[in-house]
Amino acid sequence: MIVGTKNIISDIKVVLKKYSIIELVELSYSQFENVDIQCNNLVKHAKNSNIEEIKRELKNTLSENEYIHKVSLAKNNFINIELSIKYFNENLNTEIKQINENKQSIIIDYGGPNIGKALHVGHLRTLNIGRSIYNTNKLAGNKIISDIHLGDWGMPVALILAFIEKNKIDINSVNYLDLESIYPDANNLAKSDEVFYENAKKIAKKLNNGDKLTLNNWRKIYKTSVTEIKKLLKEMGHSFDWFYGESDVVEETKKVIANAKIQKKVVDDSGALVSKEKHEPPIILIKSDGSFLYLTTDLGTIYFREEKQAFNKYLYVVDQRQSNHFKQLFSTVSYFGLSDKEFQHISYGTMNGVDNKPLKTRDGGVYKLTTLRDDIKNELKKKNSEENSLEILTNTILTYSDLIPNRTQNYKFEIDQFTETNGKTGIYIQYAQVRARKILESVPQVSYINFNGDLNEEERNLIFEISKFYYIFFNSLEKHEPHHLAEYAYTLSQVFNTFYTNNKILSEEISNPEREKRVYLVELFYQKILQVFEALGIEPVDKM
Repeated sequence: MIVGTKNIISDIKVVLKKYSIIELVELSYSQFENVDIQCNNLVKHAKNSNIEEIKRELKNTLSENEYIHKVSLAKNNFINIELSIKYFNENLNTEIKQINENKQSIIIDYGGPNIGKALHVGHLRTLNIGRSIYNTNKLAGNKIISDIHLGDWGMPVALILAFIEKNKIDINSVNYLDLESIYPDANNLAKSDEVFYENAKKIAKKLNNGDKLTLNNWRKIYKTSVTEIKKLLKEMGHSFDWFYGESDVVEETKKVIANAKIQKKVVDDSGALVSKEKHEPPIILIKSDGSFLYLTTDLGTIYFREEKQAFNKYLYVVDQRQSNHFKQLFSTVSYFGLSDKEFQHISYGTMNGVDNKPLKTRDGGVYKLTTLRDDIKNELKKKNSEENSLEILTNTILTYSDLIPNRTQNYKFEIDQFTETNGKTGIYIQYAQVRARKILESVPQVSYINFNGDLNEEERNLIFEISKFYYIFFNSLEKHEPHHLAEYAYTLSQVFNTFYTNNKILSEEISNPEREKRVYLVELFYQKILQVFEALGIEPVDKM
């Protein structure tokens, strides 16, 4: 959707219809010099007996369109259009919310940390992609709720409690760092010690049955872990509307199971409860040891959400390795009649090291987010003397470097490369917005100017690039793909920097109208780059 081109599309449709060509007319941005937008509808009609007449009439009609400066038709029948100054004057200040006619109510499920486990690089993509999709929908005027969906129940927690009990650890003295080492130790012990594993299962059952002592111990673990999780998320610029977890839907999960039994949609299979829906592999709801699976608590969560608020759409931002889980989940939601809304798994690839394997620390351990942030910050200190900007720039790198690749792809995270001041980096786009901010802070604001035909190459290029914002924004919104906006942030910054380098803006050597025009261009750039930053989840720095 290229904003402001409805009447151009209408003109093309009218001519085509006259020759019995009735089809969807689409415009796209062009890569050719002196061509802004193109239409390829005529390409497939090259053998039409009236093709030359159609082309002549299209050229004559479009030449009279006030939003078109120049039109030509190529040999391959592409309609090439250069937009007029009138088009830019009318379409640079359009509101995003006004363009989005189909407002929706959405819940987005992302983040998903487990209590007792450290947040690591594996959590980075869900946090960044989820936040950007959330922000983009907010800007578009959609009603969207974010839920972190904590892993805070079941066997993982039971294993921690069983380990504390077995080793006679004072639960009141356990801190977050203790929990980070307790969980892997407990998990390993469960694989080799049957007695320990059986005790953990008993603790899990006590949790589900509401045993007071077990619940009190769980609350202590929960509070210790969630306090640290919230602290780190805040430092990284992440927040959630809902902070619910599996523990909040225990009763709802039981209701889903009970209703499925009443409807005779489940069957006992050697002690396990299995859905009767034909699916390969079979969908297990309760294991033979009596414990729920992730899918079961996900069903309980959907029941909980349906009772709490009405949504048009459910989005789950979880890595692509969980695709089968979500196929089973969405299928079961329909089979059990839990919801008739739209469900979508927003999958993504892994963040890898230079060896193309999931990123690890130098000694081969799990790369905790706190460690990664410190490593980036230390690298930045070598290149940036502005101490007050370090936290924001560190988060910028963590965000922008993660969003610039297509979310479906695996990518290499290289600290040296992503902390560079030049190239496709978060530092580069921050420099551009700081440059614009400094100019605007030194002069009175120019609220609006009508451009005329007296624009040099850099000025027009900047206006044209700014005008692409809406097309790229909605492309990113509709496909749930932040990389379109991340790429645009770089291209827009490049074009602005070229304009800045080659044009005097505040100089006394230029006329007042010329100065005002260029200041207004800086203002337009600054407004758009800040909107892109907001959509991506990047906080602008004041100075660098």
